[in-house]
Amino acid sequence: MKNLRVALFSDSAPQLLARALETQAQTFGLSLQLQTYAFTSPLAVQTELHTFAPNAVILWHCSEAMTEVEPEPLEPLLALPYTFLVYNKVTLDDGAFGSCALTWEGSLRHRILRYNENLTRLTAQFKNLCVIDLDALQSRMGRQVTFDPRLWEMASVALTPNATQALATKTLSLLAALNGRLQKVLVTDLDNTFWGGIIGESGSDRVDSDAPGFRAYRAWLRKLSSRGILLAIASHNDRNAVEAQFKTEDLGFTLDDFQACEINWDPKPLMLQRIADTLHVNLDTLVFLDDRPEQRAVVREALPQVTVPELPDDPACRLDFLAQANLFETPRITADDQHRADTFRASKAREEAAQTLTREAYLETLQQELIAEPLSAANCERAAQLTQRCNRFNMRGTRHTAAELEKRSGWVYRLKDRFGDMGVISVVVLDGNIIETWVMSCRVFNRDVETLILEHLKQHAPIRGEYRATERNQCCQTIYADHGVPLP
Repeated sequence: MKNLRVALFSDSAPQLLARALETQAQTFGLSLQLQTYAFTSPLAVQTELHTFAPNAVILWHCSEAMTEVEPEPLEPLLALPYTFLVYNKVTLDDGAFGSCALTWEGSLRHRILRYNENLTRLTAQFKNLCVIDLDALQSRMGRQVTFDPRLWEMASVALTPNATQALATKTLSLLAALNGRLQKVLVTDLDNTFWGGIIGESGSDRVDSDAPGFRAYRAWLRKLSSRGILLAIASHNDRNAVEAQFKTEDLGFTLDDFQACEINWDPKPLMLQRIADTLHVNLDTLVFLDDRPEQRAVVREALPQVTVPELPDDPACRLDFLAQANLFETPRITADDQHRADTFRASKAREEAAQTLTREAYLETLQQELIAEPLSAANCERAAQLTQRCNRFNMRGTRHTAAELEKRSGWVYRLKDRFGDMGVISVVVLDGNIIETWVMSCRVFNRDVETLILEHLKQHAPIRGEYRATERNQCCQTIYADHGVPLP
């Protein structure tokens, strides 16, 4: 359970949201110490805020309050040394300007649109800013569900209880992602999930890849892949029949687009375990989608760590369901994310090359090149993301935001070999000569990269390391001792 201090600022009554955050936090592996501030600014309570030292500050300027006053400028707030989770404004129109409300600068609708546009723009300038799309939540649930004018007039409550619960879920999902709880892999079934029909019963000529919902589902998978989510298959099927289906149908995919394929008749939990092992990820980073309720139940029972959404029976309804489920929350999407599929394809080639060689011979043929870059504003976003994602090789279980890392010293490491550029694979944050944070991607395990990194660090100054046990980082326990690095 991760303990977090969170400050909530709002220009509406915060009690319902605070209670929802506290009651749902455990579901996300979080324990919150929450401090609420109503109708005031972080700038007005800086001394108290500094003493509280929040891990995150939630800022909610609600649209309803804009009918009376303009919200304070965001730039001075974001200059404070905290991670900010800021809700955008729900789109409102008071009807005073008719159709001109979109273009008339004095209208409520235009002012809200301008605020949201500016908030989006500021994410490029302030690395400590994460935007939570409250407007999208209202769009999905509907204004009649999310807002009750009587609650607003009587108690300045800007969201109904149901909408507040949904907003708390969205907020906690992002807080959890900032602290290492990320889904990285989408595992899909094939029959009646990826395409319509069952190959084994009707034959490949009777499978309908364009039946309602299936083409949209595959397009959604393609978008996930483009932003760095790994794709895998777990299907009870004959491998030859599946391969033929991918070759003969215009599915928008080939089997090479999936980083792991389990196409056999083994139990689904066993398939998922092998997929996690193949991709060197933990089971709790997997999302499993299957049209059959009995298969979902088996996986939930055997592997409770895996996220298994209860897909609607009607394929046409699935995409909207998945959009609302917010399965793949992330604070940022980096350039390295967008090339992750290519990186894993190169990793597969490395594994194939290793099968016929001893470990020593394999490492020699890799022609590894470690590239060290000082931690800086140019690379701190990817560095922060790596600290948030790495759990197995994370020496002290520490997490950082990009804004925090901009003020720290350390190193960011990239790795190249004869198969290609693996991108940023490790981050070291230094506190004097002590390694305060050291994380490394599981993609480079068992390649002696930790030895290369420690050799680089020793070239610059005597170093000391610190290991703090977590639920997952046992593989780090003896590394400092094995390399002669003293502890503080």
